[in-house]
Amino acid sequence: MAEVQEQDASSSNRIDDDGFDSLPDSLVLLIFNSVCDVKTLIRCRAVSKRFNSLVPHSDSLFLKIDCIISSDSDSDSDSGPNSHLFNFFKSTVKSFFYFISSILLKSKLQKSPAQILRQFYWIQRLQIEFPTKDFEIERVVKWRAEFGDALRNCVILSFEKIRNSDGREVMEVDGVDFGFVTGMKAKVLWMMGALMTASARHHVMAEVVVEHLEMKNLVLRDRGGNGVVVMEENSLEDFRRSRMCGGGEAAGRWQMRTRIPSTTVRMKYWPLLEIRQGLCMEDATLVVVRPTGNASIDESTDVEKEDADLALSAFEDDDVYTNAVAALLTKGKRFQFEINSF
Repeated sequence: MAEVQEQDASSSNRIDDDGFDSLPDSLVLLIFNSVCDVKTLIRCRAVSKRFNSLVPHSDSLFLKIDCIISSDSDSDSDSGPNSHLFNFFKSTVKSFFYFISSILLKSKLQKSPAQILRQFYWIQRLQIEFPTKDFEIERVVKWRAEFGDALRNCVILSFEKIRNSDGREVMEVDGVDFGFVTGMKAKVLWMMGALMTASARHHVMAEVVVEHLEMKNLVLRDRGGNGVVVMEENSLEDFRRSRMCGGGEAAGRWQMRTRIPSTTVRMKYWPLLEIRQGLCMEDATLVVVRPTGNASIDESTDVEKEDADLALSAFEDDDVYTNAVAALLTKGKRFQFEINSF
């Protein structure tokens, strides 16, 4: 009988023992960093006092911001030869304000990213996924922008569609490509839309960057995977230096909209681009945008090499887009113009 009671006591002790109690804090933090999802980690804080004390020290986080505003009716229609351009411009502006309002509107049901992330004390790597509303155009627009205090560069790859090659070849001819020129207005519009979206994402994260001085890498992307804003360690430091005042307190400037500086735009285009055997990209357009002060209008090999390096590294996680960029750099027709600050 005594033996049975002893076995029952040992079994009870094994049940009462928590496997996590035997793990050191450093290993538990590694597990939390692997989880990384902010909402899941916040729930973990309710598990135990130990979890509650360790979760705020997670240094790798992923925050998914949910969409809380329904889209307005898009039943309005316009007539006339330029109605498709007007509709695109309207949808671009609506997408910009949709993005801003879904982040900045304060309600009892939603907190801002800064408010949510104040629960964490040692964020070094942060990824945020934003809700977005797709542009109402029949083409793909992929982009990657780097920011410090302001825009450093932006690479945009756009095309109508990818399809199987039918054996046709587009020969390069001298002179003006009228098909490209007539479509230039639409290309400028989707380029401006990408820059506005990147600027908006940079703007709404200013408070987070200033408050978390330990942060070394920030990535802001949309749910559809079309665009990404990146801030590396030196860019984050530049941002804080420009936004901080004496005594280490954030200056009021972070409340202003991030302006896009005067930029030099270099564009390469090819109407039917073969990106691999049997696969081609229609109306392929590559755009490299850099502040005018950092991008000389000189057609020097150094500037072209810098643009090529930026473009090739922008989509290095996708072989199809990287191949398209490489093909455009060697084959595409080159155009260049400047845009004033906005």
